[in-house]
Amino acid sequence: MEFVRQVVNSNSLTSVLNLPPSFRGVKVEVIVLPVDDKILAAPSSVSGSDNLKKPVKHSAFGRLKAYANPSLIPKEKGAWEMATAEKYALH
Repeated sequence: MEFVRQVVNSNSLTSVLNLPPSFRGVKVEVIVLPVDDKILAAPSSVSGSDNLKKPVKHSAFGRLKAYANPSLIPKEKGAWEMATAEKYALH
């Protein structure tokens, strides 16, 4: 995979990126990677060049929901106590 890596003065990026105040007037490293067309084709609430200016916020909440086992949820409350008792009961 090809990429471009360059150190530039952050002032030259203000027309392209929305940088925080702490980044202004300092040297920054810019890494440019190609994006998969499948990602670009996915529906997005942010379009085109606005995607470069606004950081996308991701959340881990609910990401593992597909792996949840509803039958084990009632056992979660005492799981740590049970595991500790099993491990150290004979010691």
